[in-house]
Amino acid sequence: MTSENQLASRLTIASYFARTHLENGLSLGASEQQILRKTGLTSAQMAHPRARILATQLADIVSNCWRFSGDELLGFTEQKLKLGMFELLAEHLVSCKTLEEVIDYMARFYSLCGDQLKVRGDREDARMRVILEPNFNAHRPRPVTYTLLIELLLLICHRFCSWLVGQVIPLSRVCFQYAKPDHHQEYRLMFPSTCEFNSHCNALEFDAQYLDLSVVRNASDLEDYLRSIPLQWFRKQSFYGPWTAQVMGLLNSQSDIESVASQLSITSRTLRRKLTREGSSFQQLKDHARRDHAINLFEQRELTIADIAVNVGFTEVSTFSRAFKQWTGVSPSTYRKHK
Repeated sequence: MTSENQLASRLTIASYFARTHLENGLSLGASEQQILRKTGLTSAQMAHPRARILATQLADIVSNCWRFSGDELLGFTEQKLKLGMFELLAEHLVSCKTLEEVIDYMARFYSLCGDQLKVRGDREDARMRVILEPNFNAHRPRPVTYTLLIELLLLICHRFCSWLVGQVIPLSRVCFQYAKPDHHQEYRLMFPSTCEFNSHCNALEFDAQYLDLSVVRNASDLEDYLRSIPLQWFRKQSFYGPWTAQVMGLLNSQSDIESVASQLSITSRTLRRKLTREGSSFQQLKDHARRDHAINLFEQRELTIADIAVNVGFTEVSTFSRAFKQWTGVSPSTYRKHK
């Protein structure tokens, strides 16, 4: 496994996304058991606002919501978008020559599917916007989680298009029609750009030069890709600056900034300055790495809390317990109790 894939497999996700998918599933008539099946999660475990979950668990929840609703748009729109429509679209998109053709085809495809979702490209000089407009169901009381569909659609659009052209498409801005949500800090992990709230549309914005990027994937590549969704979208969730990414790739439970800086052939002072410019810090990155590693280790039922504490670099269980509660809002014993 490459260091990039190892990093992706360790990352955790805010439980907000699991809770809101669960709430939406329940509003459609599903039971908690139907939505959380095979995830190993309970609503009690996800209740704390700082709780974290694994990408595989969120992928299972979304898959269960799709399966129950029979709707790729999760019941948010006037009419269903039947399961399999994304796969059908993707089979055509791998035949496109450029990113510009991909966006044009997406717009035509969804216009023929009905009024559930409009996709359109808006080019203005050197700027390109891909605008997504779901037709929300006016007869269903709008759930507090309606922003969930916007987040998911923009995420899928950016990540699938990036996969098609074989590189992450640099975004200059992501626009949302709603106010900044409480979980807005998670957007840094979702979108590699500035986020603008209370915008007049929901859109991905990037330099128009990227429209000329060639589609490099083929039908064989697509078969593997489709087998891995939606996990593919949630695992590839973090876009960091170059120095932050390098530090995260080198971090382990025993790392200190001096040793990491030495491996990068710079001083610790220079490394701190570079991380600050990218909006991060060494201690924050180390805490997040320890937190995510600990949450992954809780999947191994044979490990005691003391074993996990030592594994993530703590000599005292009490110190680990305080840190874990600060990271997640619950103690290790409470977290394990709800596993």
